[in-house]
Amino acid sequence: MPRPGIVKKRGPEYNWLVDVLIIPEAQREIDALRAFRSRAGTWGAIVGHRRGSRVIVEKVVAAGNPGTVPDERVLAELERIWPGRIMGIAAVRPGAAFKRALLGPAWYAKLVVQWTGPARARTLRASVVEFERKFFLDPVPIALAAKERSHE
Repeated sequence: MPRPGIVKKRGPEYNWLVDVLIIPEAQREIDALRAFRSRAGTWGAIVGHRRGSRVIVEKVVAAGNPGTVPDERVLAELERIWPGRIMGIAAVRPGAAFKRALLGPAWYAKLVVQWTGPARARTLRASVVEFERKFFLDPVPIALAAKERSHE
């Protein structure tokens, strides 16, 4: 039985109480992270803000190399640089150890955006770190902002 606020719709369950809006500049930065630092486990910090239940992704800053995991010390340093603006982590094909590192109190309610799948057919997925007797990644829908039109 799905939890309240969860709707089953073609595939994974989504938490429809939270969604993610990725602005065009941040989408380009996520794409660049995948294109230029495409090794599995590469990650960056998501900078943005919340508006109600929506997480708005404004920027992605390359922050970690493959084999490193974001710990509480890294999160504290990122929060020092962007106080209250670190919304989560963007990762390229994160491994199990990387995902486990995010499942703790420091990352509670933070966004995890990840490129998954083979190189030719990668998929962008988003989750929020939630807690219900244990920490887990709860899938959330992504809304891409409309592309900016030129003013010529």
